[in-house]
Amino acid sequence: MDTNPLDRRVRRTRHALEQALISLILEKGYDAVTIEDITNRADLGRTTFYLHFKDKEDLLMQTIDSIAEDFLEHHEAVLGQFESPESAINKLKLNMDRRVIYQIFLHAHDNADLYKVMLRGEGGIKASRRLVDLIKDETIKRLKNIKELEIDVPIEVISVFFAGTLVELIKWWLEEEQPYEIEEMVKYFQQMFILGARDTLKLGEFMGSDLANPSDLTT
Repeated sequence: MDTNPLDRRVRRTRHALEQALISLILEKGYDAVTIEDITNRADLGRTTFYLHFKDKEDLLMQTIDSIAEDFLEHHEAVLGQFESPESAINKLKLNMDRRVIYQIFLHAHDNADLYKVMLRGEGGIKASRRLVDLIKDETIKRLKNIKELEIDVPIEVISVFFAGTLVELIKWWLEEEQPYEIEEMVKYFQQMFILGARDTLKLGEFMGSDLANPSDLTT
């Protein structure tokens, strides 16, 4: 448990600046936001801002990196709940399990404003590519670690396709104010991507006909 008042104060200050930037970007766009706008919204001084960040790009990228780290930790924790040590192929299967996909959508739901900022490309290409590259790199890493996986399609192609498809679907879902429940989005994603990739990845009948039964997603 953290009992250091200074550390807590630093986190509160950084969080206030992060939230101020996100809300302002959604209101007026990244290019129109100034440091003064951010500090006024956060009710902090310019000196305080520069104690923590070099400029607004630094603030944005550190905010995105923070949510990216949270995404990875969350993803690994979910995988750990279901992972079986029997075969490395199970890691790939679990990565496509409906419960894992559900948790990815849930993470986007819980951090919707920041996801919108990232996926709209606010702040430049580095920001917009962060989530795609993160998912792509994680998928490449997992596929390369599976020795018994025999596929004809290059791992990089599979990973780019998987990451791009998932991120674009999340982007549309958030921009449309989440018109479908998470359980429905999991089912649609499975139908469009996972079942289509099953033969390519030689996953056999792993998915079967058990598509996103809502009662199983959070258990």
